[in-house]
Amino acid sequence: MHKDRVGLWAKAKPRAPKKRESSWAYFARVYGSITWILDGQADKDLPMFYCGNVTGGGWSCLEIDSNSDYPIDDLVELTGNADFEDLFVFHGGWHHDRSFAFDPREVSATGEQAIIPFDDNITRLPRRMKPERIVPFGHWLYKRVVSLTKVAERNLRELS
Repeated sequence: MHKDRVGLWAKAKPRAPKKRESSWAYFARVYGSITWILDGQADKDLPMFYCGNVTGGGWSCLEIDSNSDYPIDDLVELTGNADFEDLFVFHGGWHHDRSFAFDPREVSATGEQAIIPFDDNITRLPRRMKPERIVPFGHWLYKRVVSLTKVAERNLRELS
């Protein structure tokens, strides 16, 4: 189901970022996606959801896809809220209130967009974030991976 995405990182070779390239643009260009699949007791206390937000694709706590397939046009039509049109949902889990999107209303000096929580039941956008407070995607991803890893490692130690 996710053959085009899973494992792409294994062939990726880290490169220098392009001039004025945001950390998201770098990630998308070099890696494209991350899908972390866990099962059993290893996923205890992690924010899990089905990859691709459907059954059968794997149970994940981290699913980032630079080619998001979230149907944002459907959400705009359903809610009548055109403010959602420019959101880019980059993290899975939207049926479970565990997703994230880029909010392009404000952009930092380095080209980064605000990262906001996202789910299918969103009714309005959060307040705009000041550009100087926007966290680069790379920093956000690092913090997220570290926090998820701590929980997964604890779970794996308990299984041993």
